[in-house]
Amino acid sequence: MRTILTAEKKIINNFKKVCICRSIKGGTILTAISNGALSFEALRRTIRVGTGNCKAKRCRANIEEMINEFKKKKQASMETS
Repeated sequence: MRTILTAEKKIINNFKKVCICRSIKGGTILTAISNGALSFEALRRTIRVGTGNCKAKRCRANIEEMINEFKKKKQASMETS
């Protein structure tokens, strides 16, 4: 049951707008992260998150959390390999 909830949450997060000012969805951010944009500044340069009216006041914490979660999962997978 827990796996299903995680899968549903992942799908919802892919379509949920994270950077509201620029209308950038979580899936777009996760794709950029997996393609090597591993910092907020790298994401800002590649997909322009945090460049809207609020200057990242609303989205930066969420985006940095996404980056950290990705790095933790990557590190965990490297340790188990």
